[in-house]
Amino acid sequence: MKVCFAIIMSLSLFGTVGLAQPTVTQISNAASASLSVPAPHGIGNDGGWNILPNSAIAQGSYFTVYGNGFGGAAAIWNPYPLPTELGGTSVSIAIGSNLPVAAYIEFAAQFTSYSQINAVLPSTTPVGAGTLTVTYNGQTSAAVPINVVASSFGDFALNEAGSGPGIITHANYAQVTPFNTAKPGEALIMWGTGLGPAPDPSTEATAPPCPNTCDLRGANLSVTVWVGNQQANLYYAGRSQYTGEDEIIFYVPNNVTAGCYVSVAVQTGPPGGTQITSNFTTLAVNANGSTCQDADGVNMNDIAAVVGSKGSANVAAIGLLSNNYYVNYGGGDFSPWDEDTFNAQIGTFDTASLELFQGFTSMPSVNSCTAFAYLGSPPPVDYGLGYVTYLDAGPSLSIQGPTGTRTIDKNSNGHGYEAIVGGAADPITAFQNGLTPFYWNSAANGDGSFSITGIASGTYSVTGPGGTAVNGFTGTIDVSSAAASFVWTNASTFDNQTATPAISRSSPLDITWTGGDPQGFVDITLTGSTLEQTNPSTANPEPAVYVQCVVPASKMSFSVPTYVLQALPPGENGVPASGFVAVGPASAVTKISPAPTGLDAAYLYYRFVTGYTVQWQ
Repeated sequence: MKVCFAIIMSLSLFGTVGLAQPTVTQISNAASASLSVPAPHGIGNDGGWNILPNSAIAQGSYFTVYGNGFGGAAAIWNPYPLPTELGGTSVSIAIGSNLPVAAYIEFAAQFTSYSQINAVLPSTTPVGAGTLTVTYNGQTSAAVPINVVASSFGDFALNEAGSGPGIITHANYAQVTPFNTAKPGEALIMWGTGLGPAPDPSTEATAPPCPNTCDLRGANLSVTVWVGNQQANLYYAGRSQYTGEDEIIFYVPNNVTAGCYVSVAVQTGPPGGTQITSNFTTLAVNANGSTCQDADGVNMNDIAAVVGSKGSANVAAIGLLSNNYYVNYGGGDFSPWDEDTFNAQIGTFDTASLELFQGFTSMPSVNSCTAFAYLGSPPPVDYGLGYVTYLDAGPSLSIQGPTGTRTIDKNSNGHGYEAIVGGAADPITAFQNGLTPFYWNSAANGDGSFSITGIASGTYSVTGPGGTAVNGFTGTIDVSSAAASFVWTNASTFDNQTATPAISRSSPLDITWTGGDPQGFVDITLTGSTLEQTNPSTANPEPAVYVQCVVPASKMSFSVPTYVLQALPPGENGVPASGFVAVGPASAVTKISPAPTGLDAAYLYYRFVTGYTVQWQ
């Protein structure tokens, strides 16, 4: 079977290293990028570190260590045999009273501002909680916590950060893309790491594994693949022909809802025992294997021809977005927090960005749920946008709606147009001197806060004066009275102003509603952090997970599956604001037609959700 592993590394200028003691700041599965980092206040759920549910390292898997003061000039192994020291760098893992185990070092380097090691954890490493140290040129770091398990799979992602389109190939090893999609019933190969120990640990360091393939499933390992919330049938789940690298051959379920960003996740663990949910990636699916389209997003056929001829397309994607939260800090009444934003990405999207990023509307395909880990607030922008060349559509854009007009200046870095047009970026500012809500009807309370009375229905017009690359334009999108009539009917489950509700992650989470645009969708957003802030700040960089599900509004109900909920971290006892549940209407895209001169396509969309703080159990 073919090897598809790409070295996970950031491109950066190398720096110099002295003889200071190395420091370790993060350990993660090399595929999923699930985080294990120091707790901001010296406490946490694992020896002073905050960890996400799938951040344990599996026997025989690739893992990554970040920090500083180790690595030197880039060094890459040339197997076999696999080295336990590379460029003066080594990693030791001690579990309980067992003798320390030396990791196989695949890559080590000191970049300008950080160090990175990619390594394989030997299959003989005992399972359990322990510590990890890094040694560089005779200097050893302080011991940091690590948790070793038998299996915790991570799916390699094209963005090398564990999210967005996965490294999932056709049987001929061609990457699945929006323009080379998978078909229902087709067998695909998913590449990753973490299924579990090698079938023959004695040869792990000296020879490629499984020359004649080796399925690792059996008495100690169960593997389940979810595609668009449908369980897939599997043909193979085991090692590729390379140490630490796994492949899973699965069939795309025939009943999956097609789209460009169909979710993919894997559960592994002992049969009948605890199953660990992997990172979530996405997959483009079309009934005929042709260019994909999303009911809640963009039909890639709009730009397929120009991408095929030029290698890129000029596109504008303009989002009207609102998060209307009610935050319980543990003192009784909720603090209202409305954040209405306007986001316009206008640029040249080349093939790389179209294959890497998570979509023009940043939402999964219909009937899919996605999840990604992040560190600090706000969550990082889509990695695919790093490949976009932004276009000038004028010094500012304006939006006019039922509640007024706002002007949105071009971002200072020239990368699109984004601003808060109502409410505020945080609950304190919102209460003191936030803007009047823009996408909601509201009444001022006289103390700087506002009471929201419902979605402001009507026509929203976005106007651009024109710039050096894009001519002037006006686009409109309607928020219908039906969309504005959306009611989250079981919101009372979460609307508790005296005690943050405890929500189990061990059974599906039911969400019900009435109303909504019958041609539109419902967005269900869940967030959770490891300690005390649902939106970790850069000063308190605790790991968090963001989950998003999109379903047709006409369904009137949806149960968030257990495997999705288990991607969220449980909150610390007594910490009321460690999670959110938010629900609300989302639109299909509206095309600006004809597209403004300078653009091949332009779209408008909206997403308005209301949420409450919860504590995940």
